[in-house]
Amino acid sequence: MELNLILPVPTSINKLYINEYQYHRNPVTKKAERVPTGRRILSKEGRTVKAQIQGRARVQLLEQPHWDYEWTKENFVYQDAVIYFARRGSDDNNIYKLLNDSLEGIVYDNDSRVLVRTQRIVYDSTNPRIEVSIKPVEFVGIFENREIYEEFSAKCTGCSRYRNGGCSILKDSIAGTVREEIGSIHNPICESFKEKAAK
Repeated sequence: MELNLILPVPTSINKLYINEYQYHRNPVTKKAERVPTGRRILSKEGRTVKAQIQGRARVQLLEQPHWDYEWTKENFVYQDAVIYFARRGSDDNNIYKLLNDSLEGIVYDNDSRVLVRTQRIVYDSTNPRIEVSIKPVEFVGIFENREIYEEFSAKCTGCSRYRNGGCSILKDSIAGTVREEIGSIHNPICESFKEKAAK
């Protein structure tokens, strides 16, 4: 499963938000005065680019029906990007806020499950863009890949704590929570393993 999108370069976070203002009548001068509310809102440029990103993403999603939005509700994804900036000196870290917010609810359920990786930055003044490739991560919870997870969980079935998969250590490990009993995520070994008594 992989999704490939070509999108406008998102507005930099430096230009993404502006202060919100309201007008209040001054009781002394009786004139309307512009007063900041203390809130930050999307700038006009930010709203425009967000709408463009969302529109293009929806169209390109129709051309790639294999993408499983539901899968993203429970799983992490890598979001690899090749960025074609219009000019040198642009910062890739400043564009991901708008990109991820724009794709949330369209490509993936929540951007908290998106691991962003810039693969390359090049410059194209005539056609700035961002090429995005989204695919599942290799890891499962604390386990580096599915093979290590399956080996670990297979051993768990011989433990007295297993209880048909009800072991809290195993459940937490699958959910990505590091438990003291496991040691290192680079070599997960359960120190609380107790072999089931023979029947």
